[in-house]
Amino acid sequence: MEKRYTVPMIYLDNSSTSFPKAPGVAERVFDFLSKNGRNINRTTSEKSYETVNDMISLRMEISELIGHCGEDTVFLNSGLTESINTVMRGFLSEGDHVITSATEHNAVMRTISSIGLDYSTTGADKSGRNNLDDIPALKKKNTKAIVFSIASNVTGVIEDVEKLSSIADELKLPLIIDTAQALPYVDIKMDEWKISALCFSGHKGLLGPEGTGGFVATKEFAQRLKPLYTGGTGSFSESFSQPEIFPDKFESGTRNLPGLYGLYESVSYVKKHLKELREKEKRNIIHLLSGLLSIDGITVFGDKSEKRNAAISISAKNMDNAILAERLLERHQIETRVGLHCAATAHKVIGTYPEGTIRLSPGPFTKNDEIEETLEAIREETR
Repeated sequence: MEKRYTVPMIYLDNSSTSFPKAPGVAERVFDFLSKNGRNINRTTSEKSYETVNDMISLRMEISELIGHCGEDTVFLNSGLTESINTVMRGFLSEGDHVITSATEHNAVMRTISSIGLDYSTTGADKSGRNNLDDIPALKKKNTKAIVFSIASNVTGVIEDVEKLSSIADELKLPLIIDTAQALPYVDIKMDEWKISALCFSGHKGLLGPEGTGGFVATKEFAQRLKPLYTGGTGSFSESFSQPEIFPDKFESGTRNLPGLYGLYESVSYVKKHLKELREKEKRNIIHLLSGLLSIDGITVFGDKSEKRNAAISISAKNMDNAILAERLLERHQIETRVGLHCAATAHKVIGTYPEGTIRLSPGPFTKNDEIEETLEAIREETR
């Protein structure tokens, strides 16, 4: 039987998905479902045309956020995992070689394995920071791309994206980046830095609904990709060949339009409040990190500076992590995440494999007193 809590929960798992969502998201989803509900390129109606125009506006908002010119190469789908698969499977073949990080997420590592790619990883220090200077020596004759998560969901490390981009440019290799734990807190200049493809999640830092996200590519790179799947687009229906026009090439079938309307609302909110969101994240990181470092019964892993993201991994010195996480939930109503966080490679680097860590990740709506309550609860349980 589901447990009913009588006190407010403290939610510290924003690296998994943001909660609460941006103001207005739920209302925007409801508004579309109750007042519009029309598909794109199908129904002949003003509401359908309105939907098309709103999705163009969403693409424009995303383009502006990441420093990209050209909303026609912003492709919308279910999220980052679908995007990574679309880009990697559309560009790479069995036997190709890629260069990736030593702390990569399974979205990339399992796709590498499934395709049958050869791969090399950079070295990394004990905090989980990758040595980007290793990359040139890793290039082989069959190296086709650099695929990199630019912010870790385990160590909190934020990589130097500009340097990474410069290396890729010098090696004449396409750079494909995973920004799930980076946007909107990491400043990215996609066009200036010549990033070939940027994959993003809509439900994490962008504060939108689950099941939303996409990828952005240069026009030249998008033209080289094969679509992950094919089908109806509402365009060129007389042909059995997938349309080559954008965004239709990568958007067969019906999009999650209610979710994308929610994403439209959240991205607009994020752009409007970007400065204060970034300042709040930094304050949260300093507050939580400094408090955790002062607790004798806790080990803090990863980047210990304020120049990191809000995914903070800890381990109890004299208690199983799963027990501590359960006590935080049952006794203090604090939600965290425990385990390997879909990134076993990162845990091997920082020495927490196979046990994993407890991850605490505050979000922009986490209150100062919630962080204080969390620190006191951890002190109490680890005495």
